[in-house]
Amino acid sequence: MLTGIILAGGKSNRMGNDKSLINSNVERLAVELRAAGCQDIFVMCGTEDRRRLFSEECIVDSKDSLAESLIDVISKIDGTIQLAPCDAYLADATLFSQINGVPIDDHGLRQPLLARFDSDADLISSTKITELFQQIPSCEGGFKARNTNTPEELKEIQSFLDSVDQ
Repeated sequence: MLTGIILAGGKSNRMGNDKSLINSNVERLAVELRAAGCQDIFVMCGTEDRRRLFSEECIVDSKDSLAESLIDVISKIDGTIQLAPCDAYLADATLFSQINGVPIDDHGLRQPLLARFDSDADLISSTKITELFQQIPSCEGGFKARNTNTPEELKEIQSFLDSVDQ
């Protein structure tokens, strides 16, 4: 079974806005994950008060770090897991269907928050995401695997989306 986990718990200081609410991306990601074959979808929403922000089933972070909270969630799931960070504004069903490991974006950066892996994978217990997925092999992700952390990066992504719509 394929389970999607959308990561939407942060407040995003660098972006200046809650990235999970920009362009209704959590809802869009849920649609794309279902189209890629996810039977179950959960949103890791961070804190209890954020549950109301999302229509999907939410999971409140159980630990101090995202990595530790993810380990806790993964331990309760059987099968394959596809992660999707709320700031993956270009991720779609095609990308999710092609991921087999940790995708590398078009800048050559590993994007562990877009990883696909088996729930029994050998993850490294850590408080850091990069260490947690260190043993998961890389795969091609390209432009669609980019994440967005600043208003300038969002503007670049939005320009691309606008050019595709025309």
